[in-house]
Amino acid sequence: MPSSVRWSAQVETYVRSKAPGPRRELGQGIKALGDWDGREDLARLRHLEDELIGYSRLRIREHRIIFREAFQDGQRRILCLYAGPRQSVYEAFEELLLDDLISERRPG
Repeated sequence: MPSSVRWSAQVETYVRSKAPGPRRELGQGIKALGDWDGREDLARLRHLEDELIGYSRLRIREHRIIFREAFQDGQRRILCLYAGPRQSVYEAFEELLLDDLISERRPG
């Protein structure tokens, strides 16, 4: 059974900012994650390591989409969290994670 695929506002903004051709490719690639079996396909899908362990990435040309799997009510969901060009997507996403971690540790 296919998984549901959800996009963050950042991913949606990134995809919409592209020209029609790349926008279509990105949209189709992200939606196809619903049928992903969880195995790596080194050309397209890879599980990330080190600071980004627990996340995976989808490669579509020079674009990268960072996502993770989640299970809710017995359903598998793919959560696309961040998208960007290969040159900067990993560093930018790591920074966001670090900012979130620091925010969680601050007394409210």
